[in-house]
Amino acid sequence: MEVSVKKIGIAGLGLIGGSIAKALKKKGKDYIIKAWNRDCRILKAALSEKAIDEYSLSLKDGFYDCDVIFICVPVFAMKDVINELSGSIKPHCILTDAGSTKMDVISIVNETGITNPFIGGHPLAGSEKSGFEASRSNLFENAYYCLTPYATTNEKALLVLKELVRTMGAIPIEITPFEHDRAAAAISHVPHVIASLLVNLVGKLDGPDNIMKTIAAGGFRDITRIASSSPDLWTGICLSNKEIILDTLEALGNNLKEFKEYLRTEDEASIRRFFADARDLRNSLAEGRNLYHKTFGIVVDVEDKPGIIAVIATALAERNINIKNIGILHNRESDEGALEIQFEDEKSRSLGLEILTDLGYHAKPK
Repeated sequence: MEVSVKKIGIAGLGLIGGSIAKALKKKGKDYIIKAWNRDCRILKAALSEKAIDEYSLSLKDGFYDCDVIFICVPVFAMKDVINELSGSIKPHCILTDAGSTKMDVISIVNETGITNPFIGGHPLAGSEKSGFEASRSNLFENAYYCLTPYATTNEKALLVLKELVRTMGAIPIEITPFEHDRAAAAISHVPHVIASLLVNLVGKLDGPDNIMKTIAAGGFRDITRIASSSPDLWTGICLSNKEIILDTLEALGNNLKEFKEYLRTEDEASIRRFFADARDLRNSLAEGRNLYHKTFGIVVDVEDKPGIIAVIATALAERNINIKNIGILHNRESDEGALEIQFEDEKSRSLGLEILTDLGYHAKPK
């Protein structure tokens, strides 16, 4: 199967669909982007913003000449969308979705009987805001984008989709549908449940003077930020990954029972170990980016103070060096901070290392 991608269809112009359109228009080749959405006003807005080139009010008639179609609708609406597309698109048109769960999507695809190559997709990027108005071209920059091929997936179709994902600025990861849903439950779905539980708990425990809401500060706001997400979206996600979320909540409940016992018995050593283990694992997460793609990073010893990132970024920008990612790491025992910088290739890293060393910084490859 030879696939030359010229026209890309996007069914659903919400946060994700809109961001895919904007990313491909900004960073892609001369792709023609065609969109469908239930609300015609959004289609007209997207056309006005030049996020898309064309739009259609009909799935059956609108995407007949597309080479790839991103289905960016809630899982409950996916079956209807695929059925509409079935029989009206090119035989080798690649279909992919952008949903938060994958096992149920495979079941839906099998139920429809569609024979086009289908690859599950899930960009690990988002926002507590929703809708096309919240979409942006850089939403997927340096974000992981899970692709879940299964037994009948065509290898060439997978390569095409990986290239489109890279064009958006994201990092493609191959994973099985089950492992995806298991991981998503632990790192995304259950954390959303916990954030909402904490907010609702404060609502129930707070007194008439609303003192808890008044003094809720940075820490509480940080860990509950995702509770501001769309209730409709998260109701659908939880129901679509019900069994795995229930298993994860069961494991969480067992861990909570253990901690309650540590506290009840004043087991200071176990309490300290509980927090230390969490700290160490949390601090190691930044290193996980090396697992699935080659990185070109350096670490710079700097004092953690306001403006230091801007100073170093400016020094590199003046030499036309593109920075893929930059940020302060706080996972060392000393008070000294470490600035991690990721570059797009080895040449940029070597030059960046040379420039910062000449400026007197202690920098080393990572």
